[in-house]
Amino acid sequence: MKLTNLQKGDLLFQLRSGGELEYAISRVFAGYNGMLLNHVAVYCGEEKCGEGKVVEATMPQVRCISPEQFLQHSVLDTSGRYCVVHARLLPEYQHLNEKAVEFILDQLDKPYDSHYTSKEKGWYCSELILEAWRFANHGRFVFPQTPMGFRDMETGELLPYWIRHYKQNGQSVPEGEPGSHPALLSCSGKLDIIKVIGQLPSRLDSLGILEPSQQIS
Repeated sequence: MKLTNLQKGDLLFQLRSGGELEYAISRVFAGYNGMLLNHVAVYCGEEKCGEGKVVEATMPQVRCISPEQFLQHSVLDTSGRYCVVHARLLPEYQHLNEKAVEFILDQLDKPYDSHYTSKEKGWYCSELILEAWRFANHGRFVFPQTPMGFRDMETGELLPYWIRHYKQNGQSVPEGEPGSHPALLSCSGKLDIIKVIGQLPSRLDSLGILEPSQQIS
């Protein structure tokens, strides 16, 4: 299975496999059509990264990978398909793509922002997207910031992972502070959804694949 019809500046949303962090990110917001999404990357074409590369902000740093490598980090649905949503900015915003991609490529090797605040000198995935298109749009947000959320979207309770994470760093959970989330970004009216790959779950237990003990490594 391959990603096809990619254009420079396209966004690739993903239900990324991993451990408790990916699980915790998945639980706070629903994305396009209610889908669970916890990661977003950008297709940057052939510049700097070589032929057909994807750039993503993930642990430990902003990096270039191939589309095939990007897919391999996806959760698989019950039919063995990758869980990915391919999106493209609407035509009226596509003139910003070139400059946004230039900004993103300049961030390669910057550290991952594991505190999810603009005070850090690194990036988390959706933060990088917002700032890249803001830069391209002369400092005006194309994708607006949204309040940060760390609560289970079903129970409304702070997820234990986030309580531990911020306590270990001597911080309070930045609930409600300006930020972004890949799932909320996928709902933007400035995006055209090109293709949905796989059967992405729209409820936390719908495919039985999101419990941390069941994550695909």
